[in-house]
This record gives sequence, C-alpha cells and structure tokens, in this order.
Amino acid sequence: MDFEKYIMEKFPYPKIREPQKRMMLKIYESILNKKNLIIEAPTGVGKTLGYLIPAIYFAEKGKKVVILTETIDQQVRIYEDLSSIKHNLKVAYLMGKGNYICKSKGGKANRLYCQLNKKCPYRPNKRPICYCGTKKEAIKFEDKTIYYCPYCVCEYQKAKIDSILADIVVVNNSMFYYAKEDIESKRDIDIIICDEAHKLENSVRNASTIVINPDMAINRLKYMAIYYAPNILKKRLDVEDENFWEIIENYLVNKNVDLDICKETIIFDGEIHSWRYKTELAILGSILDGYYQINNIKNKILKFNENEEIDKNELKFDIDNRALISIELDFIHKKKLSDMHILEFIENIKNLKYINDNYVIYRSGNSLLCEPVFVSTHLKELYGNAVVIHCSATIGNLEMHAIKTGVDNPDFLVLESPFPKDRKIIIGLKDGVDMKYEKRDREKANKNLLKILEAINGNSLVLFKSYEDLDNFYKYLKREIDKTNIKNKNIHVYEQGMDGKEAKELKERFERVGGILLATGRFAEGVDIPGEALVGVVIDTLPFPVPTPLILREQKILEEKFKKRNIKNAHWRAFLMTSFDRMARTLVQMIGRLIRTENDYGVVVIQDKRFSDWVGRVLKEKGYLKDDYEIMSLNMAIKYIPKFMSQFRR
Repeated sequence: MDFEKYIMEKFPYPKIREPQKRMMLKIYESILNKKNLIIEAPTGVGKTLGYLIPAIYFAEKGKKVVILTETIDQQVRIYEDLSSIKHNLKVAYLMGKGNYICKSKGGKANRLYCQLNKKCPYRPNKRPICYCGTKKEAIKFEDKTIYYCPYCVCEYQKAKIDSILADIVVVNNSMFYYAKEDIESKRDIDIIICDEAHKLENSVRNASTIVINPDMAINRLKYMAIYYAPNILKKRLDVEDENFWEIIENYLVNKNVDLDICKETIIFDGEIHSWRYKTELAILGSILDGYYQINNIKNKILKFNENEEIDKNELKFDIDNRALISIELDFIHKKKLSDMHILEFIENIKNLKYINDNYVIYRSGNSLLCEPVFVSTHLKELYGNAVVIHCSATIGNLEMHAIKTGVDNPDFLVLESPFPKDRKIIIGLKDGVDMKYEKRDREKANKNLLKILEAINGNSLVLFKSYEDLDNFYKYLKREIDKTNIKNKNIHVYEQGMDGKEAKELKERFERVGGILLATGRFAEGVDIPGEALVGVVIDTLPFPVPTPLILREQKILEEKFKKRNIKNAHWRAFLMTSFDRMARTLVQMIGRLIRTENDYGVVVIQDKRFSDWVGRVLKEKGYLKDDYEIMSLNMAIKYIPKFMSQFRR
C-alpha cells in the first residue's frame, strides 16, 4: 500500500497538518532506507502521531518498535494516541520499577530485590502449574520455555513479559538502559524512536552513574538495628542519639558476642537464623560490624576535597559482610520498603573496580559520585542494529545532539512551528546585569525584574538559575509588589525539594489563580501552560552550569582532541560543546514555555546582559535558537511591552 494512502486511512482526525505529514514521510523514508534521523518538531506540530503512524506501519510489517520517552505523562499521551488509531498490534508499556507493586514484599518494586528474590512465587519459572492451581501461559524462546500465571504474576514481571511479546514497546529511557536485553530476548529490536530526545543524554548518564552514599547506608543500618534489637535495648535506641552505636556495642560486649563471628553465622532461607548465637544478637553484631566498615569508608571519602577529581587508584574500598544483604532483604520484606540502600551501597562499591577512563570521580557532600563523561558509547550499545529516530520539540543544535547521543550519520529535519510568529517576541536587555557569579548585581537585577513584570502586567513565569537567587527576589517582590500597578498580585513559589506531584499541583494552582510564578529552570522543563494563563516568561540568569569535575573533564578531553587535529580555537570549541551546550538546551526549553497553542501570545525577556552581548548571537549561529530576538534597553522594553501585549489581550 502507498504510505501516503496509509496515512489518510490511519489518521484519526479530519485534518493533517503539513509539517506533521512531512515528519511521517521523512520517518518512513528513513526506516525504509535504514538511515538514522533527528527531528525537531515544535509544539503544535503533532509529533506523537507524527511518529506513531510510521511506527504502526512498520510494526504491521513485522518490525519490532521501541518508543523511548522520559515521563509518565508522555507515556499516557502515547497510549491515548495509539488508542485513537486502528490496529491489531500488541503494545506494551514498561515504566520504572518504582511504579509497580511487588507482591512478594507488598511495597514498591525494586530492581535489586527482584534480582535476588529468585524463589519469588510471582515470577515466571519452569513449572507449568501455578501454586494457585492454574495452568500457566507458556513463553517459548529459542532454547527454553518458561511459564507464568496470568492471575498471580507480579505487575513488573507481567509488564516485562508483555514487552517481550509486543510489537510496539513504550518504555522510559532509564528502564530501557536496564531492560533492553529482556525486551530483545525473543525478538531483536528493529526501530527505536526516542521522544523527548533532549532528555536522553542525562537520563542514561544518571542511570549509569555510581553513587556511594555512606549516610543513607548508615541510616538504614540504624533502623535495622532498632527493628531487630530486643525490647530491653530497643527502648534505649534513638536514631538521633550520637551514642547510638556505642550503646549497641556495650550491650553486645556484655553478652560476650564476637562481631567477626556474628556475620559468619547468619543463614537466610526466607527467615534469618544464626547457628552460633541467639539470632537477634547475631543480627545486631553483623549490623554493628557493617557500621564500622561503612563508617570507615565514609571517613576516607571525607578526606578528599569536595568537587575535585579523584584518581580511581585511590579508591581501595571493600565490604566484608555478606550477612548485611540477607538482613536487609528480610527487613525490607517485613517493613514493605522499596529501596535497598545497603545492597545498593555494596554493589556500587564493587562496581568501582570496573570503571574505565571515561568515568570521572569526585566527592559531593558526604557522597562519592562516579559519572560517565560521554554516554554515546552506552547509547550505541543500546541502539544495536536498530534504525534510530530522535525527536523533540526543542533539541537545539541537531549535529551536537547526534554526537552526544551516539546517533551515527543521521539525516536532520527541522519543522517550522505552526503558530504565528508575530504573537511572541524575545527581548534581550542591553543594560541588564552580567550575571556571572563574580559580576552579578542582585539588587539591580531584582529592580529590573519587577519593572518587566509591571510592563507585562499579566500571568508571568520568572525563572532563576538557583534557589538562592529565587529566594532573594521573592523577599524583594513581597516588599515591593503592593507599590506596583500589577493587577494580579498572587505570588507562587517553586520550593527546593518539591517532588513531581507537588510541582504539578503548583502549576495547576498558578494556571487556575494566576499571578506571578517564581521557579528554577528545572521546573520549566516540559511545563505546558496555554492561553492567557501564561503571557510572560522572564529569565533572570542564563543557566550556565557550575563547572563540575564532569564538565571540566569533558571540556579538557575535547580540547586536547581539537589541538591534536590542529583545530583553531580549541578551548572555545570545547566550551561550546560542554558548558555552552548545556546552557543553550536549558535556555531553549525556558523560552519554549510560552507559546503552546495557536491562540497563545506573549513576551520572553532575558535580563542577563550576556544574552545581548554575545550569547544570543552564538545561539543563532549554532542553530540552538530558531526564533529572532530584539535587543532593547530596559526603558525601551517597558514602553514597548504593554503596546505589544495590547494587540492580543481580550
């Protein structure tokens, strides 16, 4: 069948947007020719349907398709759009394990617990009859057959089975990193479509980062000690007591317990036993021994300077206490907890032995971070032989994205926004404040922001680089707002530590009540506030990242490569590919919050003077910023903005 006719047959709505059709045809052509593709499809193009219809076409031809995305919200959109298209394909949705309930322990599923709990009755196995008496369903692989009960199998294992058997699998980026081999265990993946592709690099870096956090492990040990302690001791234990471990040690000494022997006597067969001591004493002795070992590692970590790269040869850490894993397994099962902090700590200590020169290690607070500098190699392994399609509303520099995400020799497609360009203007203040740390003038920046908000006089989002700057302006705004002519004086604040649910509630409250919303750039990622609920986006500081050891190492490696190839301006080129690239992607996301529907309008104002001095020009030259912008003085801007807004206000 001709693919254009196929589009018309499958498309669920009366009208197809021209950019949307271009996207479908380009994806079809790329998959047909086994050519990778990167697409920037601005909000309003309809990119979800734009890649789903080609995906369904090839899945019906026998190809296995995986759709990667970052958020559950986007998975819901994909589900809704797939439901609107006629097809008879098997579709599976595989989320992070924390979104499933583990039947074995009655709490959230955990990857490490699932791996260790081999005797779990709710996982597929070789027995054709379930313990409940039901004849199980069979899954045949090349060399084996396993069986699962459709009634008793756990949510996560069922989702994994569905993904093995499915024609189309929708999976989040991090989960794909862990579950790719499972998904391919019956049939190789032919096509990988990555939605929200601008998030992929960080998702895979976070998934492959090793974090050594002694405090979390020690805290878990404390709660385990209290749980297993005899009642006479339990009454004396408080996790906040600085003498916590001394109390346990004295108790065990009085009982003539040898710590080294304790950890060797623990047996775990679904319940914990000790063949030498009373079980509660052996458990306490093993926990205390674990504390001494982990605290010793913590003290070694604290000797390193913070945020300075550490040579991996200096990391001679080891944990000699296998009993801790058994005790924690028993503990989280009985307490119905989701995280295994001790096992994760021990596993990460082991993983330090296998890191290569691509990793950078440094201390952050009391923790040790071991991050991959480049994730392109990880991603190429995940892609395998599949055709790779990346798409996002805001990728920025497509060539840079291809390099960083390991997409070899791709074609590029940049689609125009379907919305009128004259309903939005981007303004850079030429007399703003240079917000470099050593140069910034917070007092002047606050005054600039307030004058801009007065000129907009509508629902506005003000974005900051740090919570410190946000809090400083919030205090200033509370003092001064009653002196202004701003009609809606409601102030909403994105607070440090807010989880996804709290952030969503904040966004919905702002959308409903209106006023001024103060947030950091992280909050702005993916936020949709259409119509007059948002008519102004004000950016306080360009979001250049703090020069962490990761960024410094990445920049150094790139600079050395450029120098070896005799490329001029090696330092500048390396800076553009590291700090500038991270800033640019975040800034483009910030700007993209404004126009979300064809009836939206508004103004983006960038207060940081560096934008007007040089950043705006480089953003345009390097392909990050597709829109034009205007450079104005503050006085010009506050006169111009009300006139611009009056053209569109109801």
